[in-house]
Amino acid sequence: MESKQKFLHGTLEASIFDATPYTPSFPFNCMVANGKPTYVTIKLENKKVAKTTLERDRVWNQTFQILCAHPPDSIVTITMKTKCSILGKYSIQARQILKDSSLINGFFPLQLENGKTSPEVKLRFMLWFKPAEFEPTWGRVIDSGGFQGLRNATFPQRSNCNVKLYQDVHHTSAFQPPFSSFSSAPTKLWEDVYKAIEGAKHLVYIAGWSFNPNMALVRDPETSIPHARGVKLGELLKRKAEEGVAVRIMLWNDETSLPFIKNQGVMRTHDEDAFAYFKHTKVVCKLCPRLHHKFPTLFAHHQKTVTVDTRAAHGSLINDREIMSFVGGVDLCDGRYDTEQHSLFRTLNLESHCFDFYQTNISGASLHKGGPREPWHDAHACITGEAAWDVLANFEQRWNKQCDPSLLPPINSIPNLIRQPFSSSNPDESDDRNWKVQVFRSIDHVSTNQLSKNLTVEQSIHEAYVEAIRRADRFIYIENQYFIGGCHLWDKDKKSGCRNLIPIEIALKVASKIKAKERFAVYILIPMWPEGVPESEPVHDILHWTRQTMEMMYRLISEAIKESGGQEHPCDYLNFFCLANREKESKEEFVPPQSPHPSTQYWKAQKHRRFMVYVHSKVMI
Repeated sequence: MESKQKFLHGTLEASIFDATPYTPSFPFNCMVANGKPTYVTIKLENKKVAKTTLERDRVWNQTFQILCAHPPDSIVTITMKTKCSILGKYSIQARQILKDSSLINGFFPLQLENGKTSPEVKLRFMLWFKPAEFEPTWGRVIDSGGFQGLRNATFPQRSNCNVKLYQDVHHTSAFQPPFSSFSSAPTKLWEDVYKAIEGAKHLVYIAGWSFNPNMALVRDPETSIPHARGVKLGELLKRKAEEGVAVRIMLWNDETSLPFIKNQGVMRTHDEDAFAYFKHTKVVCKLCPRLHHKFPTLFAHHQKTVTVDTRAAHGSLINDREIMSFVGGVDLCDGRYDTEQHSLFRTLNLESHCFDFYQTNISGASLHKGGPREPWHDAHACITGEAAWDVLANFEQRWNKQCDPSLLPPINSIPNLIRQPFSSSNPDESDDRNWKVQVFRSIDHVSTNQLSKNLTVEQSIHEAYVEAIRRADRFIYIENQYFIGGCHLWDKDKKSGCRNLIPIEIALKVASKIKAKERFAVYILIPMWPEGVPESEPVHDILHWTRQTMEMMYRLISEAIKESGGQEHPCDYLNFFCLANREKESKEEFVPPQSPHPSTQYWKAQKHRRFMVYVHSKVMI
């Protein structure tokens, strides 16, 4: 009896075992004794979701966990090929997988390019589908001891870590969060980064999408480190390098930036400026393109990490050192410095922004014409413990793949550097080192030299999102710069390439709760529009894809309400939000020497004294 399940929603475990041996025809059988290197790919609809290694004997014995959230008419295609030719395919509809007790196992003949099936070309594989709602973790929130971490990530879950979380780059001394249980002092990300770099004795490793060496990290007149006010980041790094610290900077090479014609590049990441700034110094700055065989200028390295050695908080000796890593959404560049106030006009004559006016959403905007500046909301973290070593390992793997490995000092040559300075079999829940942390990333084999045998692309960030959504029981809260995905269920542009499953997973989670008559709420915070001039084509495209994503989600939720006989509105379950600010004019604020042309968007923004807060954070709770 055919399953009534509407979606292939869950995990498809695909095991590729072996194939019929290569049998070349005479006279070539004496020349090619071991056969041609052969591999197998798996596609779900038009997306490649798995790829085996190249094997001459056609024996793989590899297993893949494939996340699915697809309609029953979706096609799973398994293809065996060499680098030069397709040897055969096997295709099966998702509804057949749902119908056949979720298990397909055998030695199957493959379809040749002429459309015929050949008994001489067979592939042994197994497909085992596990519905999401039948998984033991479905709807089970992560408790203190039950979750062992994501299995398919390079880095395992680590225990006994310390984590400090940051909202925005800086908090004023007067900031008090609206939570009575939250008694921590205001966080100051860039002041902590400055202190970490200044205190390093052996290494400072920085990876970034954008990096500006000419900006100051510390700008608050009430700072606890007054000697750091106004010190340029680049000067601090050059000083540390002169002290003998290994300062290594790895930046995305925006290949649209051309130094010889002083072109800033499409993204204005200062990559060429930074490279020139550190030339002929002891700081080693490398520009690393995101290599892609089809679109070499369309993809970027987007990691933002700072790793240093620091005094071990729980070391047994006074000279013990440990690794500290900062990781999150904040690049060390212009426009990121902001506080909880997200001022538009009032800080333009202050140390905060008088030398750091940033506004990419209004054509022709500049400090000489006045605000509003672009307020920036972001999230970041500082980690010590073994997870900080994983951030270090990620940097080393990327550096060794795209830069000169000899320029990194051996980590085991650093004296008194301890990997796990604190451990306890029964850690106190109130202890600051009672965090369990797992480092996720999105990266391919072209960008790192250490992926597991089964992976050509690591997608552990995406997989972690899906895992958490499937575990969610009562609510989901998301902040993100973009919210696009599930294009295979859109009404239009199904082949746009926006294939991540997160929006569909959320909608299907809500649908399951509606069916179970349980309350559930989703809150998603995104920018009013993606960064850039709203009239530009890239912004229009992203807004269009965002709308398609929203419509798809609301459609699935509406169908679930209708099928359950409910009277609720989809917005009772799913809501999208954006942030904005509005400021009254102050007598003390900056008076620009010029004004924007009347009736322009720039002029209107000044007249109404309001603007969106750009949400750049990547957070899910």
